Amino acid sequence: MLNKYLIGSIIWAILILILTLTPGKSVPDLSIFSYDKLGHGFVFFVLTFLLISGLYENLKGSIRKKRAIYIGITIAASYGFLIEGMQSIIPDRSMETYDAVANVAGCFLGLLLFNIRNKLKA
Repeated sequence: MLNKYLIGSIIWAILILILTLTPGKSVPDLSIFSYDKLGHGFVFFVLTFLLISGLYENLKGSIRKKRAIYIGITIAASYGFLIEGMQSIIPDRSMETYDAVANVAGCFLGLLLFNIRNKLKA
C-alpha cells in the first residue's frame, strides 16, 4: 500500500520529468557551482528523502532501513541519470555531466536528512 511519502515521491518524480524534459532553449553553463546545479541537487534531495521514508514505512524486518536506503538511492540516482540521458533527444536540451553529479549529490543529501530525522525520532 502506498503511504504519503511514496505518493509524494511519485508526484515529485512526475514534476521532475515534466520540468526536465520540456523542450527549451539550451543555454550553456560552464560553471560547476550555479543556481541550476543547486536546483538539480534540491529536486533530487526531496525525491530521495520521500522515497527512502516511504520505503522505510512499508518495509518490514530487521534490515528494513538498509533496504530502504539502498532501494531509494538506487531508484533516485538512476532516475537522475536516465533523465539526463533523455535530455539529449529533446529539442534545445542537452545532457550535462555536472547536472548528473548534482542529481546524485542531492540524493545523498536526502539520505542525510532521512538519517537525521530517524535519529531525532529515536
